[in-house]
This record gives sequence, structure tokens and C-alpha cells, in this order.
Amino acid sequence: MHEANLPQWERQMIDDAIGEAETRLEEEKAGAARRALQLAREQGYHRLAVAIDRGDPTDHNPAQLRLWGSEPTLFDEAG
Repeated sequence: MHEANLPQWERQMIDDAIGEAETRLEEEKAGAARRALQLAREQGYHRLAVAIDRGDPTDHNPAQLRLWGSEPTLFDEAG
């Protein structure tokens, strides 16, 4: 109801502001999608590098601390 009393130039200014806000929102969504894709790629590359670099589990001294133990854990099965 309050909008009916506005002059045409004010209505146009409001419509322009809404249009610009919607455009910025779409650009932000597209940027977020690109960032999410890049993060997923980086995580995949990291998992691949870890899998390649894991090495032979029999090539160690039993007293040596190891990053990957011989018994799988909950996190080993999550991959």
C-alpha cells in the first residue's frame, strides 16, 4: 500500500536495487560452487598422494613409530 504513493523514479530505483542484489547473489552462488569444486579436487589429489605414498607395510621395524599401523582403524575405512 505504501508503494502506491511512491513516484515512478523511486519505484524504478527500488527495482534496480533489487535486480542488482539478485545479480550479486547469483554471482556469489557461482563463485561458491567453483570454490567447492576446487576444494573437492584438492581433497581428491591429497587422498591419491597419500595412497601412493603409503608404502609397503612390511618394510618397517616393529619398534618404529608409524603413520599407518598394520591394524585398520575407523578412519582408514572412511575413505
